[in-house]
Amino acid sequence: MTAYRLGSESGLSAVVLDYGATLQALCLPDGQNVTLGYDTLEAYLSGQDYRGAMVGRNANRIIGASFKIGGQTYNIPANESGNSLHSGPAGFESQMWDVSRDGETLVLRHSSPDGHQGFPGAVNVVLRVRINGLSLRMEMQAETTAPTPINLTWHPYFNLNGEGRIDGHDLHVEADHRTRLDQSEPLPVEQTRFDFRQSLPLGSVRLDDNYAGVGKARLRAGRTRLTVESSLPDMQVYTGDGLDVPRSGIALEPQFRPDDINRERKSLLRPGETYDHWIEYKFES
Repeated sequence: MTAYRLGSESGLSAVVLDYGATLQALCLPDGQNVTLGYDTLEAYLSGQDYRGAMVGRNANRIIGASFKIGGQTYNIPANESGNSLHSGPAGFESQMWDVSRDGETLVLRHSSPDGHQGFPGAVNVVLRVRINGLSLRMEMQAETTAPTPINLTWHPYFNLNGEGRIDGHDLHVEADHRTRLDQSEPLPVEQTRFDFRQSLPLGSVRLDDNYAGVGKARLRAGRTRLTVESSLPDMQVYTGDGLDVPRSGIALEPQFRPDDINRERKSLLRPGETYDHWIEYKFES
């Protein structure tokens, strides 16, 4: 496992690993690390929380761990209550990525063979990561040799205080609806505990929910503010209750909706097309 540093000690800085294209650390100019990471490869190998990792080929869940393309059914590993979560047990988060530098940009590449974990098509993925001022931006591109679902996201857990519980963090997600696996149509958030259209403290609410039609979220703790913005249409919010230290971080994951390949199929990538999206993390402190 090799660590690559971006940025400077006097500004925003990041550490990205070739294992899983993982964001191991993201530090503010005062040195405060605002993401959760492990110190050793062994910890990442034994971890179950996708800490800081690139998730693919398909982020989130696919119902029944199967989907159809062109009349053919594809079965993939079921690793959560009969569903496929984050593509199964050997997704992009557990692969070694090729890393190079292009000036101030870190370039990570991975080739996923046809049939890996049951997914059709050989897929080539390129990530470009760079820092500009107080922003960290990741650009994602993918191409395939056969129609296949591509739904990528980065999975850092944020704690803007650096440690302790996240209950006092304020969250703002300006979405009117959220989606559920057992519901075809989005559900309104109004008058529910899922309504964060106005910035509110997280408190003890548990979130593992997809906010529809909004690729943007804001998080605040004290004077530190983070905006997560993306070209992707939805935002999965997970309060990290399954972490080894409960509620020590929150994941804000831009992506297509869960089970998209069986529903709207925005995530279906065909030969000759390019999956081309970005995620940006902007800080104010």
